[in-house]
Amino acid sequence: MKSAAAQKTRTQTGSIGKVDEQIYKVGIAVVGISSLAIGVWATVALVSGMVASGGPGALVADWFRAVIGS
Repeated sequence: MKSAAAQKTRTQTGSIGKVDEQIYKVGIAVVGISSLAIGVWATVALVSGMVASGGPGALVADWFRAVIGS
């Protein structure tokens, strides 16, 4: 009788473990896609800032002027 109860518990734990594994996989995928989207957005913002300023040197100079307040 003890072995049947142990088998039943193992079967239930195994199926729960598989569900948990799938949830973790989906979570990792969501975090990865979110990170990718944030990275693309940051790159686009940096490039558009350089274009609006007139180049990388002008962007840095404009950034210092914005921080200092002049």
